[in-house]
Amino acid sequence: MDRNKQTLLYLLAAVFLGAFYNFVLTDGIPLLAKPLEKVTVGQDLTQSLLEPKVRQIDLETARKLHEQNVLFVDARAEEYLQDGFIPGAVANDDVDALSQTIDELIGFDTGFVIYCSDDDCGSSEELAYTLQGYGFSNILVFQGGWKAWTEAELPIEYNE
Repeated sequence: MDRNKQTLLYLLAAVFLGAFYNFVLTDGIPLLAKPLEKVTVGQDLTQSLLEPKVRQIDLETARKLHEQNVLFVDARAEEYLQDGFIPGAVANDDVDALSQTIDELIGFDTGFVIYCSDDDCGSSEELAYTLQGYGFSNILVFQGGWKAWTEAELPIEYNE
């Protein structure tokens, strides 16, 4: 058999076996990403959850949670913070240090909000899943992020 055909055959067999094994597992990797569950202020969003979750909130919910002094985490790169940030938000490009800061401020079970630049920015969701891997169990992703916050003319803060 031709070497290229043999390589292709092995590759196809590996893909098939991997997909089959993933299908058989009860907690296999989903083939398509699941959208985040959308939640609103009517629920107690910061209480401890039985199982870790990353959920999505809108501008109005983010505003109300900010009024309740819920912790906000800015997922944007540090150079963007010179443009301002949501008052009281914490940020750090070093995820280990950020994780430690969040733990010291609110612990692993209390809910908090992560935001980034706008609807198209995936940094907040990526950071949310990373922090979930660190053990944080109730993470809310603010869809719209910094852009929605500033367009609504809500308060902003600057580093001095």
